[in-house]
Amino acid sequence: MNTKKEIEIVKKNYNNNPQLEWDRLEGFTYEFEITKKFLLNHLKGKTVLDIGGGPGRYSIFLAKQGYEVTLIDLSSGNINLAKQKINENNLNIKTYEADARDLSKLNLGKFDNVLVMGPLYHLSKFDDRIKCINEAKKHLAKNGKIFVSFINITAGLNYYLDECPEKIIYEQALDLFDRMKENKSWSGMAFTQTTFTHPKEIEPFFDKLGFEKITLFGQEGITGTRLEFIQNLDENIRKFYLNISLKLCENPYYYSYSNHLMYIGKLK
Repeated sequence: MNTKKEIEIVKKNYNNNPQLEWDRLEGFTYEFEITKKFLLNHLKGKTVLDIGGGPGRYSIFLAKQGYEVTLIDLSSGNINLAKQKINENNLNIKTYEADARDLSKLNLGKFDNVLVMGPLYHLSKFDDRIKCINEAKKHLAKNGKIFVSFINITAGLNYYLDECPEKIIYEQALDLFDRMKENKSWSGMAFTQTTFTHPKEIEPFFDKLGFEKITLFGQEGITGTRLEFIQNLDENIRKFYLNISLKLCENPYYYSYSNHLMYIGKLK
């Protein structure tokens, strides 16, 4: 499938139901709670560029913490919902509809922090992934930090184990498990055109693009195979698992439990 067709599939998916993406992080979710803690621990300066930020969950959270945020997304549906949520929260966040691979038409300038927490979920071509990160790099201040999320190679299996283990026998994309056996990434149709990334490919990718790793962590910690169950338990139990997840999420031996991974880096 060519890149143009893949992009149209992704754009259509988010245009059709931006509320679904907003609701994905509604309430207490381990991905949201863990990622917020890492953002607040590692963000520097005052400005944030959120590339591929969807309907604005993280942009709005960071704006409430006092950061000056600019949000970009491919989907007009996501941007429109983001504007609605921004207005409801009486915040000042600049928003743009654009492709993460080419931001040249936007007069953005430099930012202390650049988030890329969505585009690499969907770009299957290696060259497109490089274009995306190079665009982010252009807008990163000299001493700034980059925050990039990936869907983990184990996310498909975790989904079945967590939500519907009996339905795995109907899965069509069984080549995903071949790629897991080979310790390689996979691209294809999942909830939309999607790329599942193997953790071992992440650090070398950024190293070649001129970044130095600060950390790499699992955004759900150790809860990825039991999210639906644990997130509905009493608050004290949820927090207990959250603390365990925070303790273990940077340990590469436990990356496989997480559906999403985040790389935090700086320019060399």
